[in-house]
Amino acid sequence: MIVKKRVKTQASNNGGRAPFWLTGLEQPSVPVTERAMAVFQPDILVDAQFQSTYQRRFYLDPERVLMLAVLQDAVVCFQENLTATCKRKQVMHVEAEEWILSKDKSYLFSFENVCEMLGYDAGYMREGLLRWKHAALANRNERHGRQTMSRLGTGLRNNMGAMSPGRMSDLRAHALKTGDRSRQ
Repeated sequence: MIVKKRVKTQASNNGGRAPFWLTGLEQPSVPVTERAMAVFQPDILVDAQFQSTYQRRFYLDPERVLMLAVLQDAVVCFQENLTATCKRKQVMHVEAEEWILSKDKSYLFSFENVCEMLGYDAGYMREGLLRWKHAALANRNERHGRQTMSRLGTGLRNNMGAMSPGRMSDLRAHALKTGDRSRQ
């Protein structure tokens, strides 16, 4: 059987004063009814305070928000599809790279115009993305080379393999287009 003990509460002998942990804080001398009615009093606001509740926290026009979304999508397509094996993703990467490398300002949503409208330096961003691409490819090739070497064992064979005739003709066509004589 469980026996419940009664606990006696001790009456405060401090004469209606606040407990020791609240010393130094003044108890409000305002009656309870006045404190309750203070909740229903109107707040006094300056016009700027009232208007600030209706202003956006993000200070871009809808057109600039759209431009930022276009830039973000291009950077994501450029970075995430760099080493893609799917043809569709490779095309997305190539199109994003062409858009980023284009210095054409003739249409509104060109890379140059978007960066200018958003306050970014287009050249700096372009160089940064290209540096990122080269570093990512070098890192991938380094990892790929280590994997190939570990699979080959001694590492005496070249992992490049024979180049397909189609790939050679693509390289020749690109060399003719760009004027590179070393690949003709």
